Amino acid sequence: MIEVILFYAHVVFFTYLFAKNFVEEKFTSAFLSLIFVIVIFSVGWTFSAFVIGFFVPDAGFTRILTKAAFSLALLTILESFFYKFYFSSRKKAVTV
Repeated sequence: MIEVILFYAHVVFFTYLFAKNFVEEKFTSAFLSLIFVIVIFSVGWTFSAFVIGFFVPDAGFTRILTKAAFSLALLTILESFFYKFYFSSRKKAVTV
């Protein structure tokens, strides 16, 4: 269940990012931003699953606290810090 919630949060973020870039810039920029965060998600999930594998057994601790849940939680935390700094530095220049 935790995995579903974290996947849903990522889908909502992907949709928000695409819509925001589509409105502020254009379709190409929105599409490239979407591809960028999907690549970060894929590589990050692989890396976090590798790291979590050292601490959590393959079966997980319970049916709810699985290895995938821990790796997605770690990924979400790391992504939130990364995206906060990456997208806050991309402010548009004020034109007069």
